[in-house]
Amino acid sequence: MKNFKILFLLSVWSFSLSSFSLDSKCENDVELSRFRESENNNDLHKYYISVSNVTYSESAKSLQMITRFFIDDLEDVLNSRIETPVVLGDDATIEDLYPLIKSYLNKKLEVKINDQVSSINFLGAEYEGDQIALYIEIPAIQAPIEVSMKFNAFLELFEEQKNLVHLKINGERRTLLMDKNKGSDTVKF
Repeated sequence: MKNFKILFLLSVWSFSLSSFSLDSKCENDVELSRFRESENNNDLHKYYISVSNVTYSESAKSLQMITRFFIDDLEDVLNSRIETPVVLGDDATIEDLYPLIKSYLNKKLEVKINDQVSSINFLGAEYEGDQIALYIEIPAIQAPIEVSMKFNAFLELFEEQKNLVHLKINGERRTLLMDKNKGSDTVKF
């Protein structure tokens, strides 16, 4: 299952990168995080990468963000924070877990639009195979000129975690990259 995850992430990551141009400062960081075989054996070196997509909606006056995580990884992170373990993956009980997911996102995601801290509105989630898609809305009266983000999801469990956030605003694409060494990132449009 872990090798499948790594190969799946590689294909999603490659597809995502092909549809978004990277800023030059991100290219080196992304290049360093490519999947490769270990020199000591044939096992793939483990990397943990989340990919989020953000678009600006003029009609909703907001940034709309979709973040996908593997269900078992989110379950591990959530269970590390609470006494009574939860089990993700059941459509019938997903809404019962919204307060826990919302609390986690509020601690791990911070967004500034044009140098002003914005609220994070967790709208919901749905399961997509072995992943969970989280839907987030960030109010923005007008299309942002600058977006700064701190997104340190999963860093408490996975030291190698990297969080890529692709933004598309007014037809322009930018990518943010955050990890343990770079807690936040900023792009301008």
